[in-house]
Amino acid sequence: MGQVSVVFQPYGKRVRASKDDNILGIAREAGINIRSICGGKGSCGKCRVIIRKGEIDFRYTPKEELLTKEELSQGYALACLTRCKSDCEVLIPPESRIEGQKILSDAVIPDIRVDPAVRKLFISSKQLHGQSYKQLVKSFQLLTKAPSISSVVDSKLKSIAGRCREEGATLTVGLREPKILDIEVGNTSERNFGLAIDVGTTKITVYLVDLTTGKIVGTGSDYNRQLMYGEDLVSRIGYTVDREEGIKNMQRAVIETTNNLVERLTSDHGVEASWITNVCVAGNTVMTYFFSGKDASSLLEPNIQIPRQPVTTDARRIGLRVNPEAEVYCLPCVSRFLGGDAIGDVLLSRMYESPKISLLLDIGTNVEAILGSQGWFLSTTAAAGPAFEGWGIRFGMRSVGGAIDHVKIDPVTLKASYTIIGGARPRGICGSGLIDVMSEMFRNGILDSLGKVNQKLDSPHVRRGEEWYEYVVVPASETDICKDIVITEKDVLNLIDSKAAACSAISVIMKKMNLSVHDVANVYVCGAFANYMDLNSAMAIGLLPEFPKAQMKFLGNGSVAGAYLTLISQEQRKKAGEIASLMAYFDLLKDADFMDEYTAAYMFPGKRELFPTWWEASRKR
Repeated sequence: MGQVSVVFQPYGKRVRASKDDNILGIAREAGINIRSICGGKGSCGKCRVIIRKGEIDFRYTPKEELLTKEELSQGYALACLTRCKSDCEVLIPPESRIEGQKILSDAVIPDIRVDPAVRKLFISSKQLHGQSYKQLVKSFQLLTKAPSISSVVDSKLKSIAGRCREEGATLTVGLREPKILDIEVGNTSERNFGLAIDVGTTKITVYLVDLTTGKIVGTGSDYNRQLMYGEDLVSRIGYTVDREEGIKNMQRAVIETTNNLVERLTSDHGVEASWITNVCVAGNTVMTYFFSGKDASSLLEPNIQIPRQPVTTDARRIGLRVNPEAEVYCLPCVSRFLGGDAIGDVLLSRMYESPKISLLLDIGTNVEAILGSQGWFLSTTAAAGPAFEGWGIRFGMRSVGGAIDHVKIDPVTLKASYTIIGGARPRGICGSGLIDVMSEMFRNGILDSLGKVNQKLDSPHVRRGEEWYEYVVVPASETDICKDIVITEKDVLNLIDSKAAACSAISVIMKKMNLSVHDVANVYVCGAFANYMDLNSAMAIGLLPEFPKAQMKFLGNGSVAGAYLTLISQEQRKKAGEIASLMAYFDLLKDADFMDEYTAAYMFPGKRELFPTWWEASRKR
């Protein structure tokens, strides 16, 4: 159908593209990232763009209510549903840009004995003096107990055998199954580094680690480039199914993100990529499959059994730019929704050492709940949905610059005060801010227990919107988007849906073990989202049950911590396997109690027995 020229602002980038391609696809090819939670299916409404010039074909039905009448009149369109019929100029507004995210890269990591799965062994020239090539090979095999030498290492040894006899040699040895990974001339035994990687759906965090001392040399984080293919896992799997090169593109995106972080870390800390000899990866099951290049489409089948062994490969095979022979170890997964990141959380918490009942929670798009103590674990997951990431929320967004992350409402004036990530003018509200604003609206009588706005309030901050009643969090004059940032009744209902799923998942596994909130001694909360949320706000709306006798502990990024622990300790790697084998997984979708608990949680805060203090307090207003 011919070519058109498309200019993307504010970047000033001009590209040529086919008239058949939608704007979202054109932007992806140009390396410009636009928000798209649904992966370009036209259902989330987050890929908003403004058409400044040109003629377009915008296939949108107003009844879908993804854009307001005002936005349509201002030239807004959804990039995934829009094709350019002529040369166009497209503005990507701030709320649609994927930019630097507020990323949690830290965790409280315990001290453990350093015993990595890859070591370097120096052999002096005295030991090698006078040996022929065949004798060198035999000596190396005897010293390392390696049954053979790979063709790659053999070829390298042939070229440096003479220098090894004169200067000595350092062998890089994989200990899991004795294997010589590399041979270097001279004593390079202290140049042994590894990577601990948290492969998250949204972001990737990398630790560069000295494997001799266990010291974390540097850390780096960035958003996962797979976001351009969809912000939720089902959308990404759908992309791999629908496109011939889908699996390769998905793996390439996550590996490129990782390689860029590794390049930055090695450059900053004077480490050569070839010195990185071992890599440990933790992520949910889908991300583990994508990272290792496996087809994840089978994970959409409800009855699939997931092998509980760790996935292992080598760096060369997946395109990771470190030592090509470096072993890549992925923490074992338990089910299609419970992956190595959860095993990392348990390792970090050490809940497996205590006889007391502990509950571990990782709250995000999926809620992971693990109940247990010494010798047993019962786990489940619930699809809380991406509402706390912005899907279905009029002004919801990720935790990037310009996102409101905390809110307080004056009980007299009902005016909101707030804090903003990065100190810029607000563009929207991220997950922790959404929890705060719902809690504050409920506590101050703006919302009733069913999430309905009190229409009798006489306040300039509460009003009737186009379709729903709404609360004005920030007036247009204070925002970066020149629009009032509001929370509508529809937003609240979507958020209640998410919080009900989270709370009911916890309630069901406690019910299966005949436990009450009074029986839990420790609650461990992991993950970036949970780390930034206000615990009181979360309990006030019923996202988390109230545990009167429990110690609440925020662990930070348990996924990268688990990867780190298994990187520096063979014992921790063994323990990860034991945890995965002990972990019983309970599928909520097959349980009659889940719908009962979910229905009961569809109010503020929820069932009375789960909220002994908050329930009474909320009824005394």
